Amino acid sequence: MSLERGLELFNAGRYWDAHEAWEEAWMPDRRGPDGGFYKGLIQVAAGCLHYGRRNRRGTVNKWRSGANYLRPYLPTHHGLDLAALVAATDANLAAVEGSAEWPDLEMPTLART
Repeated sequence: MSLERGLELFNAGRYWDAHEAWEEAWMPDRRGPDGGFYKGLIQVAAGCLHYGRRNRRGTVNKWRSGANYLRPYLPTHHGLDLAALVAATDANLAAVEGSAEWPDLEMPTLART
């Protein structure tokens, strides 16, 4: 299952691979009820990838849009703790936006509920 595989990859810090796994799950449902859910996961993962590359604009854009796509699915969806993921993403986003220097951040993880 692509959702589970993406979860494992994301938590292992393999953000590009997580993005790809979740995109595979998203494509058949991109206009369905879970379209925003998958798009949010994909974009949060992309933001983490941009963070690792020290790309401020990409980090900010993807974390902001990813968290916003996930908000309608809070607090949990498909057994995932989205509230914690969105809170961690929002905190990291604020740190990146609020610092002239590149902040040393802990990347979010995604837990099962």
